[in-house]
Amino acid sequence: MNMDEKKLEELKKKVQDWTNQVPLIILGSGASIPCGIPSMAELGEHLKNNITFTKDEDKQQFETFKTEFDKNKDLETTLLNMQLRDAVLNEIVCKTWNLINQKDIEFYEKFIQDNSIMPLSELITYLINTTQRKLAIVTTNYDRLAEYAASIANAFICNGFAQTYFGNFSTSIHKNDFSKTNGFAGQVNLWKVHGSLDWFNRNNIDFNFPMSKNIPQNYNPSIVTPGSTKYSMTHFEPYRTIFAEADAAILNAPSILCIGYGFNDIHVQPKLITQIKNGKPIIVIAKKLTVKAKEAIINNNCNNYYLFEQANENDNNTRVYSSAFKGEQIIPSVSYWKLNEYLKLIK
Repeated sequence: MNMDEKKLEELKKKVQDWTNQVPLIILGSGASIPCGIPSMAELGEHLKNNITFTKDEDKQQFETFKTEFDKNKDLETTLLNMQLRDAVLNEIVCKTWNLINQKDIEFYEKFIQDNSIMPLSELITYLINTTQRKLAIVTTNYDRLAEYAASIANAFICNGFAQTYFGNFSTSIHKNDFSKTNGFAGQVNLWKVHGSLDWFNRNNIDFNFPMSKNIPQNYNPSIVTPGSTKYSMTHFEPYRTIFAEADAAILNAPSILCIGYGFNDIHVQPKLITQIKNGKPIIVIAKKLTVKAKEAIINNNCNNYYLFEQANENDNNTRVYSSAFKGEQIIPSVSYWKLNEYLKLIK
């Protein structure tokens, strides 16, 4: 059923109100895929086809990985069900970093030629142009797309690391107020709960090496891959501080805007779901809403939400779910599930 004009006007007013409160932004993999960053399925295929081992034990375990991945095409489920040998895990981490870093740098080279290809920068610019001049972003992505967007918005970026060419992590650097630092339009607190392409570990110490083209010798990428290691690694810094700040951002946010986030991550879920069940407004835009997103919001009887997705493959219509009406509604001839189109709703 197509949405009538009255419901559409109510939608626009609510969405504008919730967004103008300066929401917490949560970025999932769906926010990066349009920029050329591989999906989990693509990453799984890349790992399957580009990793080899010489030791029999490692070969055997990786053959098991490939068989399981071929069955379910779900990289996280495959890795979650395996206790990986150190050599296999290390190879998966390095090959993951190599592929995503390659695609990230390819996008960066396009981005510095044409900033308009990334509407996230327009959203950040809009949101930090407020009296508080501050914005929080939580992301499960390793890529640097949020950093690129915040840079175009002329924001000071605070992610817990010193913003230098050999940056150390600090448990207190984020407690400074950079929002009115001369030369910046505002401050973006960026909490990367699964690590970053720029972060590397040596001797249990993490460093920020921006825009590395290769993994530095004697360092390991500080990224948390899907699977059981996700839980063990995150008991240590920098993740302990980052999780605490991400939780605080969820608790303190007046509203939440999710972009391409599938509600599949245990590190973000608990506080987020509690908050929206208690009435905190949430907006989700995604090409296709995941089953878990619908379960977390619609099936949880949340009472302040709008969810946007593409109505059908290859069309420009938007399917909307909301606490304001039962079932689903279609907005024809407009793609509000895309960030560049969503911006037209709020500006």
